[in-house]
Formats: sequence, structure tokens, C-alpha cells
Amino acid sequence: MAERKKLTTRKTASTTETKEAPKHVERALRDVTEEVKPKRVPYDTHPDTHRKLSSMRVMSRDNVPVKSFLDEAVEDLFEKYRRGEGRFDVKDIDRILGE
Repeated sequence: MAERKKLTTRKTASTTETKEAPKHVERALRDVTEEVKPKRVPYDTHPDTHRKLSSMRVMSRDNVPVKSFLDEAVEDLFEKYRRGEGRFDVKDIDRILGE
């Protein structure tokens, strides 16, 4: 007769070594360990707005890049929508913004 295997709740070393992590776990680990690369957002604006932003850059003490001014404006926009004062209706804004 065949020998019966003893049932246990512990995994054997051979099964834990060969099993790969699920893809979502691998992706999450990669996102946490790797440096975040910025994504480009195309932004075409009126020439007056461009001129004003360029003037702000030139007149700033440390020659702050226009991108930094735009990042600050976007952060303010997120706060405005979080308070419910946005111009457009956006559903689930708390979930989108992470709260």
C-alpha cells in the first residue's frame, strides 16, 4: 500500500522558495523602492500668462523655474477642490486626492 502523507499547516521550504509574489505585490514593491520619475503634462497657455510666469521666474530671488510655480498652483488647486470650491463637479475627489 502507498504511504500516507501527514497533513500539516506549515509550508515546506521547497514550496516557499519557488513561489513568486503576485504581480500587484511586485509592482508595489518596485514603486516603493524605485525613484519616482516625473511625468510630463502638456500645457498650452495664452501668451500673457506665459509672459507673466517668465517674469516671475526672472524676478524671483533664486531664479525659480516656471515648473515650480505651476506645481504650487496645482497644489493650491487640489486644496480648493478638497474644500469643495472647484469650478467643475468632480466625483470622489477625496479618493482621487488620497483622503
